[in-house]
Amino acid sequence: MPDNVLTNEQNGVSQYTPDSSEQSGEYHVASFVAHAVITQLAEVQEQIKQLKGAEIHAVSPEGKIVFTIEDYSQKGIGEKIDALKYHTGLYNLAPVYHQFLPETTI
Repeated sequence: MPDNVLTNEQNGVSQYTPDSSEQSGEYHVASFVAHAVITQLAEVQEQIKQLKGAEIHAVSPEGKIVFTIEDYSQKGIGEKIDALKYHTGLYNLAPVYHQFLPETTI
C-alpha cells in the first residue's frame, strides 16, 4: 500500500493523504465505475465523497457507482484511485474516460 494511504483496520476504509497540493498548469477529469459489496455500499460511497475533486453521478441498487475525479495532474488522480482501490468493500474499480487540458485552454 502506498505510504500516503492509511487504513482503519476495523472497517477497511482507506484515508488518502495528498503528497502535494500544487497546481501543475494542467486540468484532468477522469470517470470510473466501481462495483461495491452491497453491505458496504454506503461506506464505499463515503470514501469516494471524501476524495477531493470526486463527485458521484449515479448509484445502482446492485452496488455500481459511477463517479468522476478532477485534479490538476494525472498523478493526483492516480493517487486518489490508489487510496480507493484498497477499500475492502470493492469488487472492481474500472476507469472509463480521462481528459486532459492544458491550463491555457481552460
